[in-house]
Amino acid sequence: MTTLQFADTHNLVAFLSKPAESEGFEQIVDFLNANPIRYALTINPTIYTSCIEQFWATVKVKTVNGEVQLQALVDGKKIIVTEASVRRDLQLNDEEGTDCLPNATIFEELTRMGYEKLSQKLTFYKAFFSPQWKFLIHTILQCLSAKTTAWNEFSSTMASAIICLATNQKFNFSKYIFESMVKNLENVSGKFLMYPRFVQVFLEKQLEGMSNQKRIYVTPSHTKKVFRNMRRVGKGFFGRETPLFPTMMVQAQEEMSEGSINPTDPHHTPTIIQPSTSQPQKKQKPRKPKRKDTKVPQPSGPTDNVADEVVYVKMDDSLERAATTATSLDAEQDRGGGNIEEQFWVTDASKQGRINAIDVDEDITLVNDQDDANMFDVNTLTGDEVLAE
Repeated sequence: MTTLQFADTHNLVAFLSKPAESEGFEQIVDFLNANPIRYALTINPTIYTSCIEQFWATVKVKTVNGEVQLQALVDGKKIIVTEASVRRDLQLNDEEGTDCLPNATIFEELTRMGYEKLSQKLTFYKAFFSPQWKFLIHTILQCLSAKTTAWNEFSSTMASAIICLATNQKFNFSKYIFESMVKNLENVSGKFLMYPRFVQVFLEKQLEGMSNQKRIYVTPSHTKKVFRNMRRVGKGFFGRETPLFPTMMVQAQEEMSEGSINPTDPHHTPTIIQPSTSQPQKKQKPRKPKRKDTKVPQPSGPTDNVADEVVYVKMDDSLERAATTATSLDAEQDRGGGNIEEQFWVTDASKQGRINAIDVDEDITLVNDQDDANMFDVNTLTGDEVLAE
């Protein structure tokens, strides 16, 4: 049996702070920080490699009393994951949410968002949106979707998710995540270690202690360079700026400043301004957690952009996890500690960490070696439609 692998640009940790580089993106960052999906976007547990491998190596689909379950064996204990447990553990509260919108609604709403390549196809392209919309789409695709590559394109399901977020409707992310995990089992040729952040959260709810684990997988994270990448104009885009919808506007966060990190309280929800005549609601101030900066080993040479700015760090036996966070990398860079751009390291207690940089051409889309066509309703691109940011 082939050893299952992690997908380096899948289930990333979102970057929802507002450094100087975020100028022009403040509204969409505030919106995502205010949204109930923020917990799922930013939760970053210590991921124990063996536990994730055990889960996906042993998991089976069972139906118990009419309920579909994923059952696995991890460290000798039975683990059960259901749609309801996904919703509870990721704090999504989306039980009555939409699965997928009608095609006519998708086309209409994407037009309102300023989409410039509307056709009758149900594959859409991130490059034909203005920057704030691109940031929203890119964050959802890399952090919550089951995709592993082809970040410039998205299906009708993800289009529905984006539209529901923008129009203050619930999208059933819990059902989407759970069904994607079920489909991963059926994907014989392309099965991988899907949703490692989320699976680790599920395991922690059912396992008592994992201190005996030796290997750690450190989740890739967006960094503040994502803002620069979202500003790049794709070929064929007219460059028209389309503002966010009124339902997406959030009251200013007074204590959000350059370099600040997200509030740690997962229930923190700044007030979204609704277009109504009701009295304005009281502002809520996020708590400011203490920030810890840790020095990070520096690469011996320059590194390059990877899939719209991802930081992926794997370390040796010391397992100093704090040094792997995007915040710490940015803090080190701000202090003049070196040109830390894109880094790929390997965590293994038996090996020394090393850096690999992947150079991504701005004019191509990453090729998906998974069977995404069946899994995500993504049509095959023609030559003139391959547009990467």
